[in-house]
Amino acid sequence: MIIFRIDLGHKYGLGHYSRIKSLIKHLDLKRYKIVIDKFSDGSFLSQENNNIISLYQKNKTFKNELEDSKLFINLLRTKYKNSIIIKDSYRLNYKWEKNIKKYCKKIISIDDSIENNHYSDIYINHNPNFSNKNIELIKKLKIKNKKKCNFLLGPDYALFDITLKKTKILNSDFVFYNGGSGDMVIYKKIIEELNKIKKFKITLIIGPYVKDYKTICKKYKNFKNINIIYKPENILNILRRTKIFISSAGISMFESSYLKLPTLLFKMNKNQNLSSFHYEKIGHYFCLEKKDLKLSKKIANLIYLMFNNRHQIQKMMSDSIININSIKKNFIKKFRNFK
Repeated sequence: MIIFRIDLGHKYGLGHYSRIKSLIKHLDLKRYKIVIDKFSDGSFLSQENNNIISLYQKNKTFKNELEDSKLFINLLRTKYKNSIIIKDSYRLNYKWEKNIKKYCKKIISIDDSIENNHYSDIYINHNPNFSNKNIELIKKLKIKNKKKCNFLLGPDYALFDITLKKTKILNSDFVFYNGGSGDMVIYKKIIEELNKIKKFKITLIIGPYVKDYKTICKKYKNFKNINIIYKPENILNILRRTKIFISSAGISMFESSYLKLPTLLFKMNKNQNLSSFHYEKIGHYFCLEKKDLKLSKKIANLIYLMFNNRHQIQKMMSDSIININSIKKNFIKKFRNFK
């Protein structure tokens, strides 16, 4: 049995679930459970109803790694002995992993930061800054059992869904997205400036935890050139029908890189605060800071410039240092061997 322990909800977004969902698909897993804090956090995951486990009951909530590990250990001892644990969480790190180590077969950590401490058997990090060949960087990683840990590092190990389906999604000029929980109001003035240039076809992807969903719907309900898609199962199918993608620098940047889709990224969180060079390695040449969102007119002009030069940008993306094709077969082979 494989047990996933992930962050999910308004505070943590959708990225952790998106990564493990991709892994489930690629490994063709049949027997697994996904442990989250509360059932309410995963209420939109109807397809996973039989696999979701709520760790906290009634009015209890997460306090710290120690308390969480005690509850998780109890779950393992009573129902899921000798399981493989795959953890994708910013809250649960070294202390949690060390506590549950003797109650499971293996611990696999998925992370995209270099700040967190770990005590795992396998460490997966898709950060563009990383590579299994970068020995100096591996030395800097805060892995307590480094000699025993297997590393899967860099964009080759980015976990995202590459399933393309036939859909009735409309073609668009621009798609705006801010992750599973990021408010979309941040793009309001940029969209206004774009509409002054031309009535472009614009799609807004709204994640399941976006608080301003109703505000956005009310704001744009009379705009014939703006289409809103709420809680899509797969954004790749939306991205392949657009010309320019505007997004936070989360897991979706690997999806647009895979499609060779010209993308404007905004670094919204601390873990996205990489140098421009590291984004350029995977074909993203337009990456701005969160504070730059205030420069709505300049950003609208930049998006328009990207639109007019999109074919040249696509060529640049094809020639990038790292070509994001999909999860490598080598990765799946390695993963199965570890099991």
